[in-house]
Amino acid sequence: MQISFKKVKQKLLEVGITNESGIHSDNLIISLEQKYDFHLPQDYKEFLLTYGRINYNHEISYSKLANIPKHVERGRMGYFYNLQNDNNDLITNIECYLGRMPESMIPFAEVTGGDQLCIGVTDDVRGTIYFWDHDQEHFAPSEVELWNNVYLIANSFSEFILSFQIVEEENLPKDLGIVSVKTTPEFLKLVEKFKNKKEKTS
Repeated sequence: MQISFKKVKQKLLEVGITNESGIHSDNLIISLEQKYDFHLPQDYKEFLLTYGRINYNHEISYSKLANIPKHVERGRMGYFYNLQNDNNDLITNIECYLGRMPESMIPFAEVTGGDQLCIGVTDDVRGTIYFWDHDQEHFAPSEVELWNNVYLIANSFSEFILSFQIVEEENLPKDLGIVSVKTTPEFLKLVEKFKNKKEKTS
């Protein structure tokens, strides 16, 4: 069942994600698709068109469909790549990972720790979301090895977004109250002995 982009926008709003500076144009996306000869999934296109550089001030987690070695049940988001020619530029990161991950996907976001979230851009996997683990990357990998460090996250970009949750911080109480300390007679004697010794040497 196709998820409406209205629900995606509502979920992003719930977790505090808004467009911080500008919206991408159709021409930028068309140029991107022509440059690399692929077609972006419609929901991801709408995301790029609606959100420019985005910002959020708290940790966000997402659920996963496959178990990923060394990772907890829910992953942690880093930041989304955009088309605004800055440090988080989508094209720069596509170029960076050419030949390092399957040709059928591109990175669209970084995960905390340097791993990548990828989206399928060819007919066989279009729209599917994957986790790319940089710790398991092969040197000069074969086509088969390119898939060895790739794990399924969601069946679509919309499904991925709808799994978002704000990571609640464990807040310790600021006021711990009165702390009581119990002492023994032996301990008090040692304190007194040390005190006397210090007075004699001063």
